Amino acid sequence: MSKKLQGNGLFESSRMMLPEHREAYIQHQQHLVHRKPPLIDPQAEEEMARVMAEALYNHSPITITLFDEPEDLQLTGHVLRIDASRRQIRWGGDTGEGPEWIRLDQIIDAVAESSI
Repeated sequence: MSKKLQGNGLFESSRMMLPEHREAYIQHQQHLVHRKPPLIDPQAEEEMARVMAEALYNHSPITITLFDEPEDLQLTGHVLRIDASRRQIRWGGDTGEGPEWIRLDQIIDAVAESSI
């Protein structure tokens, strides 16, 4: 048998990549890089819980930062409900969309909006 048909077969000698394919491959590999959520110390968690509880009872807006794979998201709105057993908050954003549930482990920061 011929050596051409061993290993990778007929395609062994035809390894060529177009520049467009190379760029697409590099971008694809960059999107595969997974970010890990930051570790939040208990004191910061307690402070975020306090800010969210105050916002719930005072009906005041807050800005929360959510962890997301490509980049973190910042949302400004109101805490409508806190469900401690399911570890979620009911969030009403200022974007006009309906309320949604957000898991507490997604939240990496919560800051009270200063009312001027």
